[in-house]
Amino acid sequence: MDFLYSLLLAGHFIGLALLVGTFFVQMRAKAGHNFTLLLIGGALQLVTGVSLYGLAMANDADVNHMKLGIKGVIALVVFVAALVGFLRQRSMRAEKSRLAAGGAVAAADVALERKLMPFFHAAGGLALVNLLIAVFWR
Repeated sequence: MDFLYSLLLAGHFIGLALLVGTFFVQMRAKAGHNFTLLLIGGALQLVTGVSLYGLAMANDADVNHMKLGIKGVIALVVFVAALVGFLRQRSMRAEKSRLAAGGAVAAADVALERKLMPFFHAAGGLALVNLLIAVFWR
């Protein structure tokens, strides 16, 4: 059981590193945000967080349900923001490649990419809020 806990905790930290690291590295970028890393990190955080919670409940540990409930809701919002940003970015890139193949030149590439910024900042910022809740809420 200790090995499973350690494995889940390591996965949780890897998801955290993907979310917060990607957010800090690309925070000031105007375009080209890497939603794939955010999506993988968000999914890892969500799955391992729920698994860690279930493991704690199975071991009859003293669990702060309110804290973990709030963290779970924030993790779900982070995942959804990363997923929506990923899907929109993928459809925008498909549209750009279709236009380029047809001979059209898109002059507003950066303007289109800027529409993805709220999703990027929501996912990264809320992941950071979730980290701060984990550290400071005892």
